[in-house]
Amino acid sequence: MLVALAALPLAALGCRHLAAVPALDPARLEETVGSAFNRGSPWQEGLPERHVVQAGQLVIHADFGLAEQHRLIRDLETLRTEVSQDLGLPISDEPVHLYLFSDTSRYDTFAARYFPNFPVRRAFFVETDTTLAVFAPWQDRIAEDLRHETTHGYVHAVVPTVPLWLDEGIAEHFELPRGSDGIHPQHVAHLGGRFLEGTWRLDLARLESLASAGEMSQDHYAESWAWVQWLLHTTPQRRRILQDYLADLRRDGRSAPLSARLAYYEGPATTWTASLTAHVEELGQRAASASAAE
Repeated sequence: MLVALAALPLAALGCRHLAAVPALDPARLEETVGSAFNRGSPWQEGLPERHVVQAGQLVIHADFGLAEQHRLIRDLETLRTEVSQDLGLPISDEPVHLYLFSDTSRYDTFAARYFPNFPVRRAFFVETDTTLAVFAPWQDRIAEDLRHETTHGYVHAVVPTVPLWLDEGIAEHFELPRGSDGIHPQHVAHLGGRFLEGTWRLDLARLESLASAGEMSQDHYAESWAWVQWLLHTTPQRRRILQDYLADLRRDGRSAPLSARLAYYEGPATTWTASLTAHVEELGQRAASASAAE
């Protein structure tokens, strides 16, 4: 059964998008992805398999030479610990398979043949009942792309049912390099501009109501990132709220929405929405000051 399907957009969109593909038969997807691990399957002919590197939970398949000590591989291994510690999640040993193509043309040909209903994406993550897999071509933004998509894999290995907005907000947060505190300059600038225009109002309940990726805009992705960054990097209580929420989802797959917990601990929605708005504005001011000082 198709549990979740995540994908990245073209670079022009400037953010990640989770893309559901209703026309793709879930049974076919399960069969297709699962066949990747069966020697001699027709589908495997299109997969990178020339070099295979095991790195912790990751099984990296590439159609080009990739050193086991490559800095990107080490970075993705470290990311596993970051995700676990920051989100309060255990580390899983369930494999996350990364399929890396030597160039975009080979990747595009593969995606068009086996995932014809996908929009054109720079990379994508697939989850079925038995498989966690990432597909990406080797290109200039590969580190960012793999941090984003591998985060999906690490989280879904232990919490299969993550709300759409939170799944993407977490991935947007961890796609950033270590030491950035999850501060996403593009999202800060985007939201700051929308605040100045008066054309966007933060609303967590609205995010929680989104049922499909087709409903999500760049505004939604930026806001999803903002809630995650605010929860993880402002107060210990807020970090614990997020961690407890994920723990409950991991335990039984169900929980009251995160907004209900914030209402209990932080008061009316207007209070914590104003806090996040002020936080994003402060991040924007800090960025402007740093730029002026250069």
